[in-house]
Amino acid sequence: MSGIQKNQVWIGRVRLKQYVVALCAIALCACQDMDAFLANQQSLEAYQLPGNSIDVKRLEEVSFKSGEVNLYGYWVQAKPSVSDATTVIYCHGNKHHLDEYWERVTYLEQLDVNVLIFDYQSFGKSEGIFSEENLLADAEAALAFVQQREDVNTDKIALYGYSLGNVPCIHLASRTGFQPLWLISEAPFAAVDSLVQGSLSLPLPSGWLTTGTFNNLANISQINTPYLLFHGGKDDFVRYQDNGQPLFEAAPEPKSLQLVVEANHNDIPEVLGVDHYINLMREFVAP
Repeated sequence: MSGIQKNQVWIGRVRLKQYVVALCAIALCACQDMDAFLANQQSLEAYQLPGNSIDVKRLEEVSFKSGEVNLYGYWVQAKPSVSDATTVIYCHGNKHHLDEYWERVTYLEQLDVNVLIFDYQSFGKSEGIFSEENLLADAEAALAFVQQREDVNTDKIALYGYSLGNVPCIHLASRTGFQPLWLISEAPFAAVDSLVQGSLSLPLPSGWLTTGTFNNLANISQINTPYLLFHGGKDDFVRYQDNGQPLFEAAPEPKSLQLVVEANHNDIPEVLGVDHYINLMREFVAP
């Protein structure tokens, strides 16, 4: 067999493999779409807050309405010694409820801020059904809840999004009539297209898996606030070159990038070193 023939056979096998993967993905669509993949369908009766190191006197379990359904979360009050604290709305990632991200809350509160973390519809104790439309509505409801609190300076509200949580955060930051004090993104994806076709290596249109676009790239150019992006160089779920890089390039100034070369999707603070991670955030948010 000639070299050309061998190459043709090899190319044919690659294409066949792609078609098989695509057919498998299509079959998968019959029982589970991308919205279901992104959501957490396991409800909770109560939160545990594992490894909590925050004084319980500063913790308040809260609930608020998103449309007709109840969302649940936790409010962390800044230390009593802190006056006129910034309030951070923390939007967590997919698949897990807020208990799984509580350690990040303990990092954030060391910046001497108030923190709201909440579960989206169908996550944790929250009611409802997950969808892109509902996710954005949940973010709007969380912002309204914070703005209505008497202990919040509404001119000092900031946003932190992790993975999926960047969708509601970037949506809020790009919204007319609201200017957050700052926005931090950790491991964001550009849009569901890049997640399906790049990170998940599925050679098929994202529309076959979800009716949503989850399009951070379309919104990031509309933000009007200082922007800090953390991304792992070894993130094999949300690859930097397909997601973090185009997002950072599209974001307006002022902006700062922390590409953590040895980090994957969920271990950026640990790879950086938690103290260094907190200090980087402190330097970014300092007036």
